[in-house]
Amino acid sequence: MKKKWIITIGLVGILLMGGIVACKHGCHPGGFDEFDLDAITGRIESRLDLTEDQKTKLDTVAAEIMEKAKEMHADRDARLKELADVVRQDSIDTAVVDGMIDQKMVQMREMVDFVVERLVALHGELTPEQRERIATHIEAHANEGCRFGFR
Repeated sequence: MKKKWIITIGLVGILLMGGIVACKHGCHPGGFDEFDLDAITGRIESRLDLTEDQKTKLDTVAAEIMEKAKEMHADRDARLKELADVVRQDSIDTAVVDGMIDQKMVQMREMVDFVVERLVALHGELTPEQRERIATHIEAHANEGCRFGFR
């Protein structure tokens, strides 16, 4: 029994160390300041063979989305402090937690609507061949699980 626990703890330790090393080497999307927007837009530009007008539109849309995301994260520290204060209490009022969740959901819905609006406009700029490339890419990578970016 003791040997089983030692093996389990060892495996968990190895997995944790692997996760930390992966995050340290940039394998984890670490935040908006570290997000390499030029690399992402460059990859999309080359894969879709965008025209100069399309590249300009893509860069504008990407910058707008990044700016909106930064705005949304401006109150992150205040929200986390509020959450920590709730957790420190002897008992937690579910109405307070529900209110916090509702606020975050409204903010997320606002971001989704903003991104969809920009991406629909960008979609209108693409040629049928470029749209087909994207659709083919989606189908080819549909079963790979959760992946970040346009690989």
